[in-house]
Amino acid sequence: MTEPTPAPNQPTDREKYEFVLGVYFRTQAAIEKYMGDRLPEWTAHVARMNADAARKRLKDPVDRERSVLGGLSAMLDVYGSDKTFTEQDGAYWLEVRRCGIYDFRERAREQGVELTLETPCEFCVPLHYHQAAGLEMAVAHELGHRGCRWVCHRPGIPTPALTAPGAVTGPGAVTEPGAVTEPGAVTGPGSATAPAVEQAP
Repeated sequence: MTEPTPAPNQPTDREKYEFVLGVYFRTQAAIEKYMGDRLPEWTAHVARMNADAARKRLKDPVDRERSVLGGLSAMLDVYGSDKTFTEQDGAYWLEVRRCGIYDFRERAREQGVELTLETPCEFCVPLHYHQAAGLEMAVAHELGHRGCRWVCHRPGIPTPALTAPGAVTGPGAVTEPGAVTEPGAVTGPGSATAPAVEQAP
């Protein structure tokens, strides 16, 4: 299906999409720069708001559980990422083979946007650990080259492997041994540090 021809001097739907995405991204970059050393505090605050919103919006506990990595999966879709989201028996997996947010950042940097953080993982990882804790879920992750792997599960079930059942990994998937597997763990090469957050018993 082709995009309808816009009126003269009017932006196309794709141009509107890119503009809105760019505004959102530049706003996030500006907040990261402004917050400076207080960025971890702000990240935790955003995570609490996200968790509170999920509790109010999603009445089904399963939907709330799914929202931790489901929300990240949806955001990655917006940026054209190559990823797979899987769920089974109270566990949720997100395999990101190519992170579109990472790619978008590189293009933004080339266009003159000032980036405070070295990688998007420095914000994304602690945000989702805090959000999972706020929804009484356990979460773990590993980072690769412009890709990552996540698992989120109910604390009452055995800790699942980071790879979803039957998953096939591809280029850009996790390649770094020793990457983060639990909150507060020692990170491997190139990994972001996950915050030590209190998990539900």
